[in-house]
Amino acid sequence: MSSLRIKIAVAMAALVLVATSVVGAVSYRSTGARLIAEVDDSISEATTLLVGRGDKGLLIPARGQLEIYSVRVLDIRAEPVKSSFELDLPVSDSARSVVGVNRGFDQSTVEFGSERFRVHTVGLNTGAVQVARSLGETDRVLRDVQRRTALFVLVVSLLAAAVGWLLASTVAAPLRRLTRAASEVERSGDLNVSLPEPGRDEVGRLGSAFGSMLGALQRSQGEQHRLVQNAGHELRTPLTSLRTNLAVLRRHPDMAADIQEQILEDVDNEVGELTELVNELVAVASGELADQAPQEFLLAQAARRVAARVGRRRDRSVVVEIREQAGAEAMVFAPLVGIERAITNLVENAAKFDQSDVAICVEVEEGRLTVIDHGPGIPEDDLPLVFDRFHRATASRTLPGSGLGLAIVREIVERQGGTVSAINRPGGGASVGFELPVQNALTSATPS
Repeated sequence: MSSLRIKIAVAMAALVLVATSVVGAVSYRSTGARLIAEVDDSISEATTLLVGRGDKGLLIPARGQLEIYSVRVLDIRAEPVKSSFELDLPVSDSARSVVGVNRGFDQSTVEFGSERFRVHTVGLNTGAVQVARSLGETDRVLRDVQRRTALFVLVVSLLAAAVGWLLASTVAAPLRRLTRAASEVERSGDLNVSLPEPGRDEVGRLGSAFGSMLGALQRSQGEQHRLVQNAGHELRTPLTSLRTNLAVLRRHPDMAADIQEQILEDVDNEVGELTELVNELVAVASGELADQAPQEFLLAQAARRVAARVGRRRDRSVVVEIREQAGAEAMVFAPLVGIERAITNLVENAAKFDQSDVAICVEVEEGRLTVIDHGPGIPEDDLPLVFDRFHRATASRTLPGSGLGLAIVREIVERQGGTVSAINRPGGGASVGFELPVQNALTSATPS
């Protein structure tokens, strides 16, 4: 942060330095031009007075008359004839060009040694008259202006640097607090750190975004902890059962074949349950559900494919009913594999709880898909929780399952902007499903 404050302070000082230097240079040049103009005006008045006398104008005035001016008369060859110049100032080329030219005029600045002179030359038929005035006083004024301008530029630049430092310190204060918070998170791993109050400026919005990020990390961390805890709890049951069955087999190697077959069947069921639980855990924890590319497809066709697969695997009748207007089937834009997995989980869940011989019904209406079973239904207290991870109603804990199937359905559907729902049917059983945004509708020749 110190480097940021230094950079802002130096930047402000440099900006002000450039601005004041430009203003100072313009002011200096303007002042110099104005002073030279005043000297030119005074020399012009003196020249007019001298040349206006006619022949007398060629006389050198007494010291008291035009005391601050020096006068020199030049002949036709630009050689001095009479002069009150204390210094032998050279005749410039521009001054020579007006010698012998009646009413010719030239004004120039001549340097002699360390001193400057302003010289006006007025041409006459017989030569020229030069009137000069020292610019020593003008140069002293300009040097004073130069010193004052340099001091002003220095002082203003230092003030700008100080203001920039204070401004940068004010702006950087929340950034320093954010840096300390980030360092504390890195050091301790604790996401519950104190953050600066959010503001409406960019730094405030950065603080808000940082706080939101920490909140999201806290939620993710909490979900990971709950996932691990719940997974450990769910894994204990089948593992304990496996250990018990294997211990029985080891202690009684000569048990009856039918009892041994029953125990092996239990072991096989427990292995299958473990496999299902591990697959569901991998899908939830690895981000596999978020990596699938969306595509356009007919929701009814996906439902038919899933119904056929689960029906064969479960040896159970699963029918699909299409409730579209005029045979038009809805087109959705979503990951096909993910949606088919969601439908599979819904049908498998219905088959697990519905022990009747009545067919499981998959009802499709535009972007809404509902799986209807004839099982015992869902306890009212558990309805809001059926899509939570590892949630299992008390009555269903003796049944196989991971408690992740419906949670995966919700995650897949909500990633596509959809919603999930679960209700009990008045005649018994449950209706569990989801609804996705519809892209359009296509006329389908496939029978319902």
